[in-house]
Amino acid sequence: MTSDMRWHGKLLANHAYLYALNAYYLLLGCLPEPLRGLGYRFVLGRLGSGVYFDARVYIKFPWLVEIGSKVSINRGVEIYPSYRTGNKVVIHDDVRIGPHARFHAAGHDIESPDFTETGADIVIGPRSWIGAGAVILPGVHVGEGAVVAAGSIVTRSVPDYAVVAGAPARVIRDRGESARQVR
Repeated sequence: MTSDMRWHGKLLANHAYLYALNAYYLLLGCLPEPLRGLGYRFVLGRLGSGVYFDARVYIKFPWLVEIGSKVSINRGVEIYPSYRTGNKVVIHDDVRIGPHARFHAAGHDIESPDFTETGADIVIGPRSWIGAGAVILPGVHVGEGAVVAAGSIVTRSVPDYAVVAGAPARVIRDRGESARQVR
């Protein structure tokens, strides 16, 4: 078998996988909560209790995603773990994720002639908030109680209880002592 035939075979397998995955998510999007959450429970690596999934949430390789309890995932959120490198997206308890936020645990080596896939785990700490349209890139750890402002592009880890904003995201302030009080 030539390398061209192997490449076409992989491409065909990828298209079949994406077709089946998109059909599954289309079905889930038509279901009311909590049935939608049950559908995600079947495919995710781990799913805690009390998780809310709005419509049109897309997770590319769901078995590489772990979600804690009492998490809210708004519509249009996209999560991309890395299949080739096995890197996960881990979202801890009590996290709020705004509409159209994106998590990219996979990337490509720009020095490689064929853009070899690279990746690193993304970890979102407990009681944090990811704003609408934020982009979280490979290797980022968002600390406990941290806030990522809407539209931010997070390229580096975020300290506990920090508020970050911008492209690339920078710490703009600390949330203060009252935010550290667990209720």
